Amino acid sequence: MRGGVCVTTRRRLQAEDLLAIKLAGDCQISPDGTRVAYVLQEIDKKKNEYTSSIWLAREGSPPVRFTAGPRDTQPRWSPDGRHLVFVSNRSGSNQLWLLSMEGGEARQITRIKGGVQNPVWSPDGRTIAFTANLTEAGIQPEGGDEDDQDLYRKYTKDVRVITRLHYKMDGVGFYTDERKHICVVDVDGGEPRQLTLGDFNHLDVSWTPDGRGLVFAANRREDRDWYPGHVDLWYLSLSDDGQGQRSSAYTPPEGPGPDRCEAAEETQGNCMPVRLTPGDGTLACSSPAASPDGRMIAFLASDPAESGYGLTGLYVLDRSSGEIRQLATDLDRPFGNETTGDLVPPSGGRLHWSPDARWIYATVSDGGQVQLVRVDAVTGEVWPVTGGDRVVYAFSLTPDCRRAALAYATPLSPGDVYLAQLDEPQPVPPVSSAGTVLRGGGVREVRLTDHNAELFAELELTVPERFQVSAGEGEPLVDAWILPPVGREEGKKYPAVLEIHGGPMAMYGAGFFFEFHWLAAQGYAVVYSNPRGSQGYGHDFCRVIRADWGNRDYADVMAAIEGAVERFPYVDGDRLGVAGGSYGGFMVNWIVSHTDRFRAAVTMRSVVNRWSAMGTSDLGYDRLRQFGVENWWEVDNLGPFLKQSPLVHASRINTPLLIEHQENDMRCPIDQAEQLYAALKYQRKTVKFVRYPGESHGMSRTGKPWHRVHRLRMIAEWFAEYL
Repeated sequence: MRGGVCVTTRRRLQAEDLLAIKLAGDCQISPDGTRVAYVLQEIDKKKNEYTSSIWLAREGSPPVRFTAGPRDTQPRWSPDGRHLVFVSNRSGSNQLWLLSMEGGEARQITRIKGGVQNPVWSPDGRTIAFTANLTEAGIQPEGGDEDDQDLYRKYTKDVRVITRLHYKMDGVGFYTDERKHICVVDVDGGEPRQLTLGDFNHLDVSWTPDGRGLVFAANRREDRDWYPGHVDLWYLSLSDDGQGQRSSAYTPPEGPGPDRCEAAEETQGNCMPVRLTPGDGTLACSSPAASPDGRMIAFLASDPAESGYGLTGLYVLDRSSGEIRQLATDLDRPFGNETTGDLVPPSGGRLHWSPDARWIYATVSDGGQVQLVRVDAVTGEVWPVTGGDRVVYAFSLTPDCRRAALAYATPLSPGDVYLAQLDEPQPVPPVSSAGTVLRGGGVREVRLTDHNAELFAELELTVPERFQVSAGEGEPLVDAWILPPVGREEGKKYPAVLEIHGGPMAMYGAGFFFEFHWLAAQGYAVVYSNPRGSQGYGHDFCRVIRADWGNRDYADVMAAIEGAVERFPYVDGDRLGVAGGSYGGFMVNWIVSHTDRFRAAVTMRSVVNRWSAMGTSDLGYDRLRQFGVENWWEVDNLGPFLKQSPLVHASRINTPLLIEHQENDMRCPIDQAEQLYAALKYQRKTVKFVRYPGESHGMSRTGKPWHRVHRLRMIAEWFAEYL
């Protein structure tokens, strides 16, 4: 490596290499810390589908495949480490299967119509809690529906009759009458038992350490469709036979929301759980974890009124008093992984308590990095465990917190699994960043996997270089990166592409972004940044563009590309392109309708009319409150929406524009692209419209593999034609 130029005889990345990348994640360390079970996701290019299997790794030995697939996920160790439960579709739908670590075939322990997910062992290892997709009929046996002989029912069952406000979700589709309910099953046999009822989804199930109760997250409000983010924590007490019962250990907190069992539930032996959090809509709760002594419950939460612009915080709830405290209030960074990318490995990582109930382990997004940290449950102080340029996307710890399994990506690696010795610090050099606040960190790590070694040994890749820009005097510094073109020669100029992330409440990070390396392999410098509106840089930095897109964020992304032109002599300022998806697509539309600086542009799954999106997007009406408007359909209320709609400026677009969209996109529906295309084509502007059937908003990350390859080729061909 010389001056950012990679000197090598390796070949350049091809779009089809996407199909060869293997993603390791959801790493689960055994209780004794000697083995790590993890999920490996691969692509079957002949079948055009994803496969996943469970592997086992240990220090000093190559990893071995533990299950055959084709879709085995969510491995979870029993408390004694003698068994592994996992989710598999080998019977036709996702069910729980149990494997003995002493050998033998996997045994199916659930057969529930609709499928199951998210197994969690009880502390004594005798019972597994999980969620199942159930209708009002409750648990029904796995199996296909019989052929309906009634012709009317047979040929009209695809008709959707909508009565709910919140009736669809991107990536899920139109909601059915199934809901996620909590069930338990005995490991030694017996039929699964349903514990919750009602028209609600129940998520993030966790046991109390005494095994006598479950804590979980759910929105059980009557007005949940109007306020989908109002998610509370709930407690369900279990009787000795594992059935739900009314808890006498809790007094429901004051505040609105249902707190008592419905008569129908009581008669069936199921009891509505007791709400633990206020229920006043101030917290959107997730990821509960009870402390080892049972006195506290740690959880993550954000303010739903912020519409995603707030920070996810770490909280603890005192089980005896009901008091809730937020920890790490001075950190000003979100807990969890806020990075965005086009490779999505199996994630995982629950909040983890130290055995003395003093520390809580979690991840934090900080200035383009995601690190594992530990937080003092008393003082709220935050101590980084890991450090360096990385994105930790999965982790688990041994009960004594001496060892951890980590899965993380770097700028030159899609991600691998590591064994970390947490009681052996090994500091890493800090990475300069305008917004990184975590300092220090680093422990002894042993790499356990290298599934992409053969592929990456062939490839010539360049390393991104971080720089900082500002939109003007008094404006904040913004992190930006440039990925040099592959094969760069000294003294030669190269075209550059400005990439803009979606969200906007997300961040580009220190992970491997395939699309960027693909463009670099085509001879482009790739510039990307975290403008205002991004996560990972503090509450004010993110929230400042709320209901104000196309202003400060526009200034920041333009500063990034102009800064790259000024600082890097190999960037040709006369041959610039711009690309982005979702909110990033909005920014592309906004940019080309406000400047002719770019020779070509690619807008993907974008927003062009914020007014119409209020009624067509799965999250539209939930986002309208940030505009201070309720009745968006009234003529007098159009102003705030049209002010931030690039469509009204379509007559000013002169840049050749490639529009790419997915036909099943429910986040930014296809009509957004149709409106923009019609407006430009009617004016006889240079525009091309590419539609992907059957794909949702996340196609670039999780869509059909060959569609993803086609998309990459279309982007490169468009820029090749005009740059």
